[in-house]
Parts: sequence; C-alpha cells; structure tokens
Amino acid sequence: MRNTIKTFHPAYFAMVMSTGIISIASNLLGFNGIAYGLFYLNIVAYAIIASLQLLRVRMFWSNLYGDLSNPKLSLVFFTTVAATNVVGAQFVTVFNQPEIAKVFWYFGIFLWASVSLSTFSILFIKCDQRIEVVLHGGWLIATVGTQSLAVLGALLAPKYEDAASFVLFSSFAWWMIGSFLYMILITLIIYRLVFFKVSPDALVPPYWINMGALAITTLAGSILCIQIPKIGGPYTDFLGFTKGFTLLFWSFGTWWIPFLIIMGIWKYIFNKAQFKYTPLYWGMVFPLGMYTACTIRLSQAIQIPFIANISKYFIYAAFIAWAFIFYSMIRSMIKAIITKEPVAQKEGKIAEPQMIPVSKG
Repeated sequence: MRNTIKTFHPAYFAMVMSTGIISIASNLLGFNGIAYGLFYLNIVAYAIIASLQLLRVRMFWSNLYGDLSNPKLSLVFFTTVAATNVVGAQFVTVFNQPEIAKVFWYFGIFLWASVSLSTFSILFIKCDQRIEVVLHGGWLIATVGTQSLAVLGALLAPKYEDAASFVLFSSFAWWMIGSFLYMILITLIIYRLVFFKVSPDALVPPYWINMGALAITTLAGSILCIQIPKIGGPYTDFLGFTKGFTLLFWSFGTWWIPFLIIMGIWKYIFNKAQFKYTPLYWGMVFPLGMYTACTIRLSQAIQIPFIANISKYFIYAAFIAWAFIFYSMIRSMIKAIITKEPVAQKEGKIAEPQMIPVSKG
C-alpha cells in the first residue's frame, strides 16, 4: 500500500471524470438507471482516489513534487480539478443537490488556483527540455480543468440569486481562459505532430484530449448560452458571440474524431502495439462521454434539435469504452495483488508518453 501511494498517478482522477460525464450524458438521454448507478460508483471512486492523493501529499511530498516538476506529468494534475467539478456537476444534474455541488465548486476553485499557479510557475522557471521531448496531448488537460469550473459555475449561477451575475461572470472568465489555453497549446501540439517524429506509444491515449478539451469547452459555452436568458443583464449582449464560438469549438472537436481513429489504427494495426492498461486510457473514455453531453447541450443552446441525434448513437461508444477500460483496470489491480506488485509503480514505466526527439526530415 505504501508503494502504491508513493507512485500514485494523478491520471487516476480521469476515471472520475469519465464516469461522471457518462453519468451526466446518460441522465440527459433518459438512461436514468445507468446515470444513478455511475453516480454512486463515482462518489466511492472519488473518495478513494482523493484519499490516496492526500496521503501522498502527507507521506511522500518529495515524490509528488517530483511529478509536479516533470513537464511530462505536471499538467496532468489538472485532472484533480476536473474530477472535483464533474462530481459537483453530477450533484446538480443527476442528484439535484445544488448546495452540495457548491461545496465541490469552492474546492475546485481552490484546486485550480493551487495547480495552475504551481505547475505553470514550475514550467516557466525550471523546464529546459525541447518541445518535441516533453509536449503531448495530455497538456490540454489544463484546458479541461479550467473549463470544468466554467461548467459547474454556469450550472450553479441561477442558484445564487443575488450573486448569480457575479458567478456567471466568473464562469465566462474561466471559459475564456480555458479557450485561450486551448488555442495556444493546440498550436504547439499540431506543430509537434507535424514536424517531429512521434512514437506509436505516445499517440494514444494522450491525444484524445485534443477532442475532449474542445468538447468540454463546447459544453461550457452551451450552458452559458442556456443560462444567459435566465439571469439577463449585460450578458444578453454576449449571447450571439457565445453561440458562434461554441459552435466553432464543437465543429473543430468533431473534425478531430476521424484523425484520432486513424492514429489508433496506425498504432494498434500497422505498428501492432500491444494494449496494456494504464490510467491514461481513461483519457480516451472522457472525450467520448463529454462529446455526447456537449452535443446535447449545444442542440439546446442554439435550438437545432437534429444535432442531438448524434448523441443518441455516440453514447453507446462511450458505454463500451468505459466498460472495457473499467474491466481492464480491475483485471490489472487483481493481477497486481496476486503478484504483490504496486499497480501504479508497475504502470509508471509506461505511463509517461515517450517522445522521440528526431526530426521527420
């Protein structure tokens, strides 16, 4: 147990993110039994994973700081922010307990401030490695964590009555910060993909966050559009702008899907890479669930109902992916227990995307 805590990977919070968003999408599509089942499972998962992370802070701070200082891993800590806010969003949309959701939002704000200030400061000061060595799609989890605050804040804004305008303003600010981060990082990521050689192991699953970050940006923008008429005030002037940019992000996210499938085919079929479970694979499940949820909300925001038909089919891909990765995780844990090997330590050897610093030319 000590070794598991010592080597605990922050990407395990992506399981909470994936389970939570599929629960929310299921609720939106009328799969109420699945929505509630995943909700209760996610509460347990969040409690366990958060406890392990807190124990790591207390018992193995030097190891945790080492991960924070590692440019390949540092931004992955934004999963703690996203997971916290996704659970809060479940309390609003699935369980209808906004007061509990407010507690998660406040905690998410604290985590976002702590993680963003620490990780980016360390990167600015200490990172001296080349872009092709350290940069990968997982960096976009910074956008996901930031946009999760915008999503939960926008959902809760009408519940604050007198403070509703301030909460909606804060959500707009996080939405724009997350959008700006995406535009900067995706430019660097495309540059890295096009002009430098990437090993097959590095492509999947980290680069699925390319689409997942756009999906949660779309979800945040859609909820803002839905909430603006309820709160009114100066935000009504933002409605056309918000709708246009939200549709832009959704369109770009949809464009990414076939390319990500091609990358998977190239890795597993042409390069015959072996599938071996790591917590990073939850980063593939989350975008599927998020794309399902954001498409439903987008159809409501821009009042084009036929777009929601995509979600009615996409949800099954999310169900299948979640079930497969969850089974792989349980199987990996059982195998680790039998062999008396810490799961995170065993997986740590392959958890970081391996970048090959060789020019394609």
